[in-house]
Amino acid sequence: MKVKNRLLFQFTFMFAVLLAIVLLGIFILVEKNRKDNFYAKLGDRALIVGELYLAQDNMSPEDYKKVKEIYPQTLSHEVTRIYNDRFEPVFIKEDTVRWSKAIIQQVIEKKEIHFTEGKEQVVGLYYIDNSGNFVVIASAIDDSGYQSMRRLAYIMLFAFLVSLGITFLVGRLFATLALSPILKITNNLKIIRSTSLDRRLTLTRYKNDEINQLSNTINNLLEHLEQSFNDQQAFITNASHELRTPLTNIMGKAEVTLKNDRTREEYKNTLQGIIAEAEKLNALITSLLELSQASIDSTEVQKVRLDELVWEVVDEWDNNTGVVKVTYNLPEDTEKYTIQGNRRLLFIAISNILKNAIKFSKNKEVLCSVFYNEKVAQISIKDKGIGIDNKELQNIFLPFYRASNAFKLPGSGIGLSLAEKIIRLHNGKIAVTSALNEGTIFTVTFEQ
Repeated sequence: MKVKNRLLFQFTFMFAVLLAIVLLGIFILVEKNRKDNFYAKLGDRALIVGELYLAQDNMSPEDYKKVKEIYPQTLSHEVTRIYNDRFEPVFIKEDTVRWSKAIIQQVIEKKEIHFTEGKEQVVGLYYIDNSGNFVVIASAIDDSGYQSMRRLAYIMLFAFLVSLGITFLVGRLFATLALSPILKITNNLKIIRSTSLDRRLTLTRYKNDEINQLSNTINNLLEHLEQSFNDQQAFITNASHELRTPLTNIMGKAEVTLKNDRTREEYKNTLQGIIAEAEKLNALITSLLELSQASIDSTEVQKVRLDELVWEVVDEWDNNTGVVKVTYNLPEDTEKYTIQGNRRLLFIAISNILKNAIKFSKNKEVLCSVFYNEKVAQISIKDKGIGIDNKELQNIFLPFYRASNAFKLPGSGIGLSLAEKIIRLHNGKIAVTSALNEGTIFTVTFEQ
């Protein structure tokens, strides 16, 4: 069943239940009011009967005349009986209607009772007279009341059905309007292909509603997919070139050496060259594996304290030379600079940045700072090395890209690309500022 239809039926069902409860409550209240009013009428009838039969000798002719004028206005199926204290009927002869001693006793004890038998409503009064104490019991059927209640029931049933019909139509319109943004998102996603991952969903004017949150989530997913496709394309293009270079060198040196007989020293030099190229190839393959497995290993999540992570990285690369200086400016609450992430991948990311800083600084001091600033934890690595031209800054995170002034130093151009990818997988950001021959500052920010 479609979501629209499911919402429609759920909305209609909830409204039907609520409306049924309200109508039933109204019906019960009206029925109770009808019973109370009829009991009041029966009480008046029982009192009139008592006045008519028992208090005639105590009334003036005028009052008695008024009572006689009222009494003929009997109720539907009205039956009245009068009993003395000995449970004997008086004044009115018992025929088919007889009341048990238990009921008469209840009237004597409680002075007034009322109850229902079938359709009949019954009222009993204890009447005190100078000639004795008597029990007056009156019963009748509220035919007009029952007819009114039946009419009310039919009206309520008709109103219930009409309301359900209206609710169904309104609910259908409501479900269509409510789901129209989702249908729009679906239609927009249908036209997005691998060649058009740069497309983004349009956001509504309501910034914090659920539809905008969904659109933002999908846009973030599309951004990750676009970056992944671009990385993959760049990876394939550059990897083939980077892998071919050392292989070509190895094959070239081997072929040249085998063309003629060589001295022992020449063979040794050639093998050393081949080993050097093989080491480059091995380092390149290792970097490529790390780059390709970064997304896979990102699922192994644990709590990582940034100060401890930096200490581990510095301990790995400083080799007790004192080139790297570490400073901290952190609050007492360790949770503020503790993030959820893959410790090994984060180690690789920070390690690659610090390794580059040490390599390009040529034994000059490298400052590594961990601090908490404006509700975010940050790691800053500042070197005094060769720097990067501003024109090349935007490309340094591309796989295999190396700045023009870095070719003289060893490297494959994968380290920063891998670091940026890992940090992005951990919902972090990496920023870089640099000046030629003055140094470079990398700032990594992790939002909680």
